[in-house]
Amino acid sequence: MHPNLLGPASPVRPLLAIDSSTEQAGVALFDGARGAELSWPAGRTQTASLLAQVHHLLGLRGLAAGDLGAVAVATGPGAFNGLRVGLAVAKGLVLGLGVPLLGVPTLAAAAAAHADAGRPVLAVVAAGRGRLVWAAYGDGPEGWGPTAAPRNGTVEDLAVHLAAAAGTVVTGELDGTQEATVAAVAGVTLVPRPLRLRRPIAVAALAWDRHLAGEADDAAALAPVYAGREP
Repeated sequence: MHPNLLGPASPVRPLLAIDSSTEQAGVALFDGARGAELSWPAGRTQTASLLAQVHHLLGLRGLAAGDLGAVAVATGPGAFNGLRVGLAVAKGLVLGLGVPLLGVPTLAAAAAAHADAGRPVLAVVAAGRGRLVWAAYGDGPEGWGPTAAPRNGTVEDLAVHLAAAAGTVVTGELDGTQEATVAAVAGVTLVPRPLRLRRPIAVAALAWDRHLAGEADDAAALAPVYAGREP
């Protein structure tokens, strides 16, 4: 699912992807043939760091903002401040550059890294106060994608859900106690912690095909989904 970071360059103008849904933030560039990405633990400093990291990544690739052909942004579920800042930066760029904007669900980006697992994938993000938001992904009539609407609940609620979904691969954000609860569910595979971190290149890859098909979201109407609310 991840683009080849070492492949030949493409003549197509690159897409910039932004994911600041949670305290682990990232930006990526993808041109259909190769990609580059930066990820960092932003904490609560998204406002100060995000735009600087965008320009840093562009500089590393010898590009300027004017070279971009589109901007993609993770739309949540996620934290209020991170999503607000990410959407603001993305919308500011597309309005200034006159390029398309594409929103990508955060849970889809988390699950996409494991689309080749050959089993259902359940992606999780923290919703605050010990609660979680999760959604299941797998093969369906229209290809790989969500198989049910996202749910919001406790880790105990998640464990009950997983007990009826043997064979599921679980990825995303879980603290130590939540990890132990999920790992104890029979028939469930919990992705190792380092591999559960969302990669911004996944946001870029999910947006790329839509971009090539001429699709785009309305920049004025695109809104975040906050993790504390029912998705």
